[in-house]
Amino acid sequence: MKKSIYIFVVGLLAAIGLSTTSCEDMFTPDNGMVTTDLAPKDTLYQMMGIFKRMQKLATRTILLGEVRADLVDINEKTPLSIQELSQNSVSLDNEYNNPRDYYDVINNCNTYLKYVDSLLMTHGTGYYEKEIMAVKTCRAWTYLELAKIYGEIPFYTDPITSSDEADKIIKSTENRKSMEEICDFFIKDLDSYQYMDKNDALCPRYNVEGVQYQPIPARVMLAELYLWRGSVTQSKDDFINAARLYHDFLTFTNEEHATTASYTSEWADLNNQSLSNAYVSNFTSPKSYGIVSVIPLDTIEFYGTCSDLRAVFCSSYKNDYYALVNPSEYIKEVSQDQQYCQCISVKNSSKPSVSYKSDDVAQYTSPLYKGDLRLSSVYYLTNLNDRYHNYNSVLQNIYKYSQGEGISSDKRLSFIPLFRYNILYLHMAEALNRAGFPETAFAVLKYGLSEEIMSDRSIISEYEYEGLKEIKTRGYSIGTTNSFVEWPKEYFQPMKYGSAATNLISSTLQIGIHSIGSGDASYNEYYTLPVTDEVWADYNVKHDEYITYNAEFESWKIKNRLTIFSSHEDSVNYEIKEAEYLSNLSDLVAEVSDEYDKAYLEQRTYYPDFVAQKILEEEALEGMFEGHRFYDLMRYALYTGNPDFIAEQVAKRKGKESTNPSANNLKSGNWYIPLRKK
Repeated sequence: MKKSIYIFVVGLLAAIGLSTTSCEDMFTPDNGMVTTDLAPKDTLYQMMGIFKRMQKLATRTILLGEVRADLVDINEKTPLSIQELSQNSVSLDNEYNNPRDYYDVINNCNTYLKYVDSLLMTHGTGYYEKEIMAVKTCRAWTYLELAKIYGEIPFYTDPITSSDEADKIIKSTENRKSMEEICDFFIKDLDSYQYMDKNDALCPRYNVEGVQYQPIPARVMLAELYLWRGSVTQSKDDFINAARLYHDFLTFTNEEHATTASYTSEWADLNNQSLSNAYVSNFTSPKSYGIVSVIPLDTIEFYGTCSDLRAVFCSSYKNDYYALVNPSEYIKEVSQDQQYCQCISVKNSSKPSVSYKSDDVAQYTSPLYKGDLRLSSVYYLTNLNDRYHNYNSVLQNIYKYSQGEGISSDKRLSFIPLFRYNILYLHMAEALNRAGFPETAFAVLKYGLSEEIMSDRSIISEYEYEGLKEIKTRGYSIGTTNSFVEWPKEYFQPMKYGSAATNLISSTLQIGIHSIGSGDASYNEYYTLPVTDEVWADYNVKHDEYITYNAEFESWKIKNRLTIFSSHEDSVNYEIKEAEYLSNLSDLVAEVSDEYDKAYLEQRTYYPDFVAQKILEEEALEGMFEGHRFYDLMRYALYTGNPDFIAEQVAKRKGKESTNPSANNLKSGNWYIPLRKK
């Protein structure tokens, strides 16, 4: 009993964040947590301690990934610390430049993994296997975040129990690891664990401050590690492994996750009068359909760690209704540049009526209604004329972080999403495109992947399909080939107007990511892979030659069809001439086929860059303000080998034609925040 009370107190201290004093800011040794005799029921408090420490990372995870990029701009009310992030000139004493909090999480993970009884079994199953996997993925995520923020970072996997140990680690130059090395280590760490062969989406779930917390699933974390390592190394195998893991996670039996038609923003009529906006339902609760994993938070500061994001992105009582950052002009332009396609189901017809929304901004009650509707769904301004003089008269709400002014029932204060299914689909598209499957990657955007789409050779060519069949599944099986091409038919059905698919439960409908805000992308004739005229010139010439010669043959047959009855000689001559025509046509068909293959393969060389840009555009529209953007740009820059790319994008904040001198701070791959060493 005494021992249990002792460990309870130890865990509780860890949970509320008490620590010993150290000469190093980066590491906080928790001597109280170091115990070699954890009782089974008491490891729960260790887990709570880890989650509690992750709360400190929530706000900066979003700000470091968003404010430094191109979708957010500052204003006259923005505090200096956030101005520094926006200008990508972060000082060592900036409040958001504190790697110590990340290493606190890591040290708690290291301690847990060091002393938990990993061999304890019950009914043939590891007693702690789910918890161990959860801690491993948490540690991997934290280290990956550090590598994204700081570049080369101190690395250790043993618990630190004294300031002397911390001092040695921080001063040593031998314990630094790069992004590639971080990914190497944690891919091996997670991939070798037996839990990967089971249904890892059934993670342990915990209630933290009334919010259900699901740790990051192993397949998701592994897929992200492969995607990042591939971006650094350009390894096709890494991208194939990432695509495989995303596929297996999204299609795992009884846990299938489609990009559904339930949570879209769309026009409900043809005259721009009625909007249907279910899209914000993706963000209302940590149990929302689209959310994979969150960092749970307290909602009242007195009780623990809260998020400051509402006061940053939204008008609130805390900031006198002056939001500290605003959506950039660039994201408004990207949104308005989309072509909204609207389909109306026609009774007793499998073909819908297709129309496109006007390009004239004056046709809309708000400029944000032109093009894609996701920005208008999550960003809203309201004039407030009854405020006191020191309050802002315009209320800004970013509904990803606030439901409005009231806070009593605002659940969005209680969690920060780490991963959403829609974002994972986009990352899978990245991996597919870079692995050499641009048609399939584009299908993720335009159609959504399903058995029917995978079987359509006009969408995914035989050339790609055969390659996709070689991407075998991992710990997962639904069909005969056990490969990427298999998507459970009953859970992934493409949206078809006038077909039985519209009668299915909406959560089983698989739509293209672009359809979430830009209408019915699968019917949009302007949203297609590029066609380069000069590439197809020789094919068109040869095809026209075939058409002309075939027409000549048909004309000859009509003129001479009776000669076969005139005489034996005429009949023989007819057959000889017919055989000559057929032989020449056969040769022409082969030549046309050869020209098509040559043109197709050459046209494919244009696909990857085009699709990469479309994915990056879609990542902006779908992931805006969620902390992903700077790192989306970073992966693109790493993969393309363009160290100035992020600077070029950030320069567009005030519009595509604008300039931003502070963006020069990011040139030559100078993307990382200076690492505080004390």
